[in-house]
Amino acid sequence: MDNDTRYVLLAGLSLMVGVVLGTGLGLLMAPQSGSRTRRQLKNMMEDASERAGEFADDAKEAVTDIVERSKKFVV
Repeated sequence: MDNDTRYVLLAGLSLMVGVVLGTGLGLLMAPQSGSRTRRQLKNMMEDASERAGEFADDAKEAVTDIVERSKKFVV
């Protein structure tokens, strides 16, 4: 095996060890239960979805207003 192959294998192994250790430590040191975390994530996604809908409605109104104003100049 040449040196380049060894470095690639070492890097891959280091990455896998880091992922396993990070995941394990994250699970051990989690500040709250999984169900609570999932509930919080669900609420955050619902809020983000609601805000995105409001933004889309505002954008639609703005585009409609611009189109109506443009019609006055064209006609």
